Amino acid sequence: MGFFSGYYPVKDKLVVISGGSQGLGASLAKLVVKQGGSVVIVARTVKKLQQTVEECEKHRISDTQTISYVSADLSKAADCARVFTEIDKTPDIVMCCAGIARPGLLLETSAEVLESSIDSIYKSALYFSQAGFKAFAAAPIDKNAAPRHITFFSSVVAFYGFIGYGSYAPLKSAVRVLADILRQECIPYNINVECVFPGNIATEGFEIEEQTKPEITKIIEGPSDIMQPDDCAELVIKRLDAGQQMVHTDLIGWVLNGIVLGASPRTNPILLTILSLLLTIFIPIWNLFVNRDIRNYYKKSKNLRRKKNSHNK
Repeated sequence: MGFFSGYYPVKDKLVVISGGSQGLGASLAKLVVKQGGSVVIVARTVKKLQQTVEECEKHRISDTQTISYVSADLSKAADCARVFTEIDKTPDIVMCCAGIARPGLLLETSAEVLESSIDSIYKSALYFSQAGFKAFAAAPIDKNAAPRHITFFSSVVAFYGFIGYGSYAPLKSAVRVLADILRQECIPYNINVECVFPGNIATEGFEIEEQTKPEITKIIEGPSDIMQPDDCAELVIKRLDAGQQMVHTDLIGWVLNGIVLGASPRTNPILLTILSLLLTIFIPIWNLFVNRDIRNYYKKSKNLRRKKNSHNK
């Protein structure tokens, strides 16, 4: 254990993870088990939940650890409440990890996709965190005891939304603000609230995301490293354990955090404040380049459609 560690221990703790059947949530569940914690993973599909539980069982280090799942529709408040009534004991950590991106231009995005995004990204975080908070409040702990935790998983695009993420970025921004508000409300209950802002992760969800992601979105994103979910989970837990309340998985995430500070805690506050001042000058210039790329993209697309139509005549 390092000097800046011990703020987020998972050994001998009970961790409940929404969206824990696949992707980063599943990697976090396995890591908790590897470090001696117990887990309850929550998602809708029973088969995937069972498979992840089997994987977690391979990593247990003690017979006292418990590894289980609850099937629930996380977009429904009643289902989220049921999760915590089905768990035998009050958890120590609640992770709100559910949600999937379905990029596309808003003009072409169906109402069904928009509603599904609201359900999977924002409602799941809102209802699950509220249900976890109520479970904590119903079994209060002494203010001198080790704090409990509610940990949200947002996205780097919560700091800088751009074309192609209309059904995703606003909701991830809302998750960030939800974490800020809940962090304040949890103060009397000895509950710490953290928010994680991952970049691209090589998950099943990312593969689906790439299928609908517009070319202009890929151009603006540019080349970026794609983390493996197990590596991302290790980095996230390490930084949470170091006491970070705003966790970034790459440099660009921390840089973009300088655009939107608000009431959120600041990782390296002096540097981030200086960076925010520089970004007030840089971002308008950057937006000129982004807007140029968007105009060129639409111009190119329009010319391609004209050529296609002329060939079909």
